[in-house]
Amino acid sequence: MTTYVAVFALVLGYLGLVAAYLALRTLARLRRATVVLGRGARGRETMLEATERHIELTAAVADQLGALRSYVDATRSEMAAAVRARNTATGRSLRNVALVRYDAFEDIAGRLSFSLALLDDDGDGVALTAITGRADTRLYAKGISRGEGEHPLSPEEEQAVHAALGQRVQGRVAALS
Repeated sequence: MTTYVAVFALVLGYLGLVAAYLALRTLARLRRATVVLGRGARGRETMLEATERHIELTAAVADQLGALRSYVDATRSEMAAAVRARNTATGRSLRNVALVRYDAFEDIAGRLSFSLALLDDDGDGVALTAITGRADTRLYAKGISRGEGEHPLSPEEEQAVHAALGQRVQGRVAALS
């Protein structure tokens, strides 16, 4: 019976030795992996240093986003103030524009005559009309108030005024025939 106990102890010792060898091999592999991970992208930076760098970069981006948010909020409030104050330069600018080209005389082709309406957001502005003949071109200007002419408007001038009031798009010129 002592022989069995001795053989059992010998087998148990051998299994313990194999388990210790496998544990040491696994530990060596883990150490190598930790060293590779600890180096970072540049090969010298540790994981802790990389983490600290990322935290600093994240804080810097958060600061920049905060500054951008305040800039956007300030811009929004300025835009709202400009919209509310329609008597500012923006509301009073002649930004509603429409152009109507036509042939004023049957013997002159090419639609060289035109009526141009330049109006602000309230419909105030001017209608310019150029009538081109064979020998000369005549230019007429009529004041427009609230979309109505201060003097009687020609059909082409009325068309240009209505087109300018209808589009309300800054800088766009409507070419109508």
